[in-house]
Amino acid sequence: MKFKSKFIFTFLLSSVLCFGQGSYISRLWNTKSYDKIIEFSPKGQTLSGRDNMTVGRAFMAKVPPQPQQALFHYDLAVSKRMNSEDLYFFRSEAHYELGQLRDALADLEKCLEFRENHQKYMLRKASIQYEMGDLKSAYETYYAISELYDKQTPFYMLARISIERENYYKAREWVDENMMRFERGKDFWRMTAEQQVDTEWHIWKDYEKAQKTQDALLSYFPNDATYLINRLGLYRLQGKDSLGVWAENDLLARYNENRLPLDYYKKGSIKVGEYVRDRGVVEDFLTFRPELFNNTKYARFYISESGAIVGKHWASLMEHPQDSTKKIWDFHRGDARYVLPATDTSYLGFTALFDAPDSVLRGYDDFFMLNADSTALDSTEITSPEMLQEAPIEPEIMPFEGIPTEDPMQVQEQGEAQDSTSIREE
Repeated sequence: MKFKSKFIFTFLLSSVLCFGQGSYISRLWNTKSYDKIIEFSPKGQTLSGRDNMTVGRAFMAKVPPQPQQALFHYDLAVSKRMNSEDLYFFRSEAHYELGQLRDALADLEKCLEFRENHQKYMLRKASIQYEMGDLKSAYETYYAISELYDKQTPFYMLARISIERENYYKAREWVDENMMRFERGKDFWRMTAEQQVDTEWHIWKDYEKAQKTQDALLSYFPNDATYLINRLGLYRLQGKDSLGVWAENDLLARYNENRLPLDYYKKGSIKVGEYVRDRGVVEDFLTFRPELFNNTKYARFYISESGAIVGKHWASLMEHPQDSTKKIWDFHRGDARYVLPATDTSYLGFTALFDAPDSVLRGYDDFFMLNADSTALDSTEITSPEMLQEAPIEPEIMPFEGIPTEDPMQVQEQGEAQDSTSIREE
């Protein structure tokens, strides 16, 4: 009987101690005393499952978080037969931080066993499926969420995944519906409007529709440089030359007034035209300060389908060598260099260079040789000083030609010349 009483007393004492210890760690969590909680980490094997979970959460609350240590305690909690949806969700977070996406997804599936179709778990599950590249499963999960909850994220992601899967017909449906579903000017409307500009421009080639959406974006975000560049590009594609010149001048004015992002100043140029070709894309750029970039005013890049630059042409403006009021294009087409009168010094004049027949293009060197100022000597053409030719040693006509001499190579000496005053007149 005494033994039984001692056993009951010992059991109650240990229970009280465990309860007290667990409540103490819980109180530390409530006061956000994460460092004090972590001090219990070496005693993890003796702690309860809930206390191990709390220690794991303390490791994740550190800055930066320590997911590997947290995962050790979450695993200890599971081994101690703790079966909680919170525990599996916290462990999923630790797996995710460590890049262990499949394990994170498995823990979320355990969470959904506790609460089927729970919104938070489903959104997390779809996000991880998308990050893993499983677009089909992610689409299905987001679609299920859209059927259960009126959430903006799944509707937006359904359009995004459709675009990435190149299901453009379905993507267009989702985008058009989302433009009506989301509140104008807010984040999801803005992202959806960007989707519409991109798909209508590059997939459907409906430039007018893309232009209207881009103008709507600019009505809410008038200083967004990307939107301003897109507007200019769409003007070019639709042949709206006067609006294109206006939009280009607007960008140049913003540059001069320091109203563009810093990246554009570092690069020194901005895109002013984009055209899709059979095997890639052509992109044209305006250089803000040509004197810093080999006097380049406009440059054209040829970009392959893989994104590699496969060619570059560029042009600069120069004064005519004989008339300073006139300009000429210094046109570099690959390795060849040509000159053409610049009747139009704008972007339209630059693009006209590519349509000009070879018969009107003059070689750079030939042009400057023909138009050089004859009264001035170009120092760049001088290779050595001019030297006068020396006169030949032998005269071209021999003296006393026709007079026989003893030695044909020697002329006899002549006597003294007579004074003309001593000659008597006869």
